[in-house]
Amino acid sequence: MWQPRGRAMGNADLLRPLGSPTSLLVTVVLLSMVLDSAWLLTQEQQDLPAVKPDASLNVKFDPQTTKLSWDCKENTTYGECLLIHKEKGLIKKKVKDNDCQCTFPDCSLHGGVTLTVEVNVNQRRLSEMLVYTNPGREGTAAENFSCVIYDADFMNCSWAKGRAAPDDVQYFLYMRSKKRIERECPHYLKDSGTHVGCHLQDLSGLTSYSYFLVNGTSQEAGIQFFDSVLLLKEIEQYNPPDNISVQCNESHCLIRWEKPRTRRPQSNREFQYQLDIQRWIVVFGDSGNRYNFPKPGSKAKHTVKIRTADARKARWGAWSPPVEFGSEEPESSLVHVYVMVVLGTLVCGLTLGCLFKRFLKTHRLFPPVPQIKDKLNDNHQIDHEMLWEKFTHETGKGDKEEVLTVETVSEAPAKL
Repeated sequence: MWQPRGRAMGNADLLRPLGSPTSLLVTVVLLSMVLDSAWLLTQEQQDLPAVKPDASLNVKFDPQTTKLSWDCKENTTYGECLLIHKEKGLIKKKVKDNDCQCTFPDCSLHGGVTLTVEVNVNQRRLSEMLVYTNPGREGTAAENFSCVIYDADFMNCSWAKGRAAPDDVQYFLYMRSKKRIERECPHYLKDSGTHVGCHLQDLSGLTSYSYFLVNGTSQEAGIQFFDSVLLLKEIEQYNPPDNISVQCNESHCLIRWEKPRTRRPQSNREFQYQLDIQRWIVVFGDSGNRYNFPKPGSKAKHTVKIRTADARKARWGAWSPPVEFGSEEPESSLVHVYVMVVLGTLVCGLTLGCLFKRFLKTHRLFPPVPQIKDKLNDNHQIDHEMLWEKFTHETGKGDKEEVLTVETVSEAPAKL
């Protein structure tokens, strides 16, 4: 029977490859070609891109819920969401297995953000990026947005019309708590019909961190939105402290007060105070809401005013009504000293005045007695004349002076 020769010959050649040098050479060449092909195939597999050009996760972003979602794939074992914020930088969120969404914490989006999804599907990495921008005409969003809480229960927010906003623009304010509870402003403040502020009398629905969104509508152009996340503790303006009292002794005065009522109860360490006693003095709440200082000098009455701020941020509230302390009258000890000095001075002055006056009266009542001139002791010629000194005599306070003239009389010679 005829058998295929070539097939038998081939088997024989394979059974004895080492018997011929030519067969050995051929075998080496074939092995090298096979190994080279395997190496090239492995290299091509390593050089394959992680993401296929036609692969798409169909990523979507909802700014209202800050939720990023994509199409689910089979056998998703690992995932990560990335948000690049212009102010906060990179924010990462891990994705659970077989989960096709992630939710970011509240953050401002009016400046635009970049979002990225990275997942592993069937041991291959898939990645897709989404750029979220603020829709509307540039410069139409509300500007200079700010809020302040006062009297612990009320809040006012204000903003200005965008510089490029059309005349018919109308703004609306929405607030969202951390628990995703959203509500619109109940009482708007208007300027020429346009909403430029909001007044709230109920803050019960707001949490420590709250999200504020101001969007707008217009018939002429699309209006961009403005949003912000505010820490309510930082925008609260505290009232003055309660029950201010001052107690003074002979050397010091002690001022006491109670911490003000706030939106949420806080410890003393959360406050700082400023005292106005002819100068500003800062006192922190952990000192026990008290300030001890040397008693001022005894002058007019003194007053003290106090205002409050957060211990970490000096956002000062209003001043309290002034509280008077001290007295307009001098201290009793000094009064005694002043009285004694004044009385002593008066007594000494009166005594000296009386003595001086008495001396003058004595001198006027007893004037000097005229003396007779002794001619015997003089070397001049004795002329038997007697000289008398002229003197004046005061008869009274209002009398004029009278001059007494004494004439010289010569004795007549005796007759013989």
